[in-house]
Amino acid sequence: MATKTSAIADIIGSIKRPEKTVPICLAGDLQAEFESLERDLAIAREKPADAGTLAGGSDPMATAIAQQIQELRAKMREHTAVFRFQGLSSKVYSDLVAQHPPKEESKRGDVDWDSFSVALVATCAVEPKMSVEEAGQLADALTQAQWDALFTAAFEVNKADIDVPFSFAASAVLSGSKKNSR
Repeated sequence: MATKTSAIADIIGSIKRPEKTVPICLAGDLQAEFESLERDLAIAREKPADAGTLAGGSDPMATAIAQQIQELRAKMREHTAVFRFQGLSSKVYSDLVAQHPPKEESKRGDVDWDSFSVALVATCAVEPKMSVEEAGQLADALTQAQWDALFTAAFEVNKADIDVPFSFAASAVLSGSKKNSR
């Protein structure tokens, strides 16, 4: 006779902690080039279309700039690292908080946010895995905005509500395909 597991045991056995990914372009110098090309494209698109083509056409300069933008975006994607974070159990998270008490002079809450952020990113990192020391080196190498994106993802997989997300993009695509199939 097989033993029946409890409903809670079934729930616990099926838990998969939340995960988030954060893409970070490591070739930040390409951003200025992208912005410059975007400005050039806006100027080129303001020129009147060639009246000699049937549909008016687009300016060859605009087309060339748009192609440069696409090539630059591909180059930026090649230099993008994707970080994956996974939430911790409630106990592991609270233990981590306890290991980073606030400094006496701190008025920013219940933890030392500087050391806690590094420890949280390291502890939640699934891909690539990293030690606390490596996370600290990463924090020192990235811009504040890039580091904030990593920390926010690690924080959110632990403290944000988890619900079934809605995708506006998927809804729009499917809505468009329903119209086309009629």
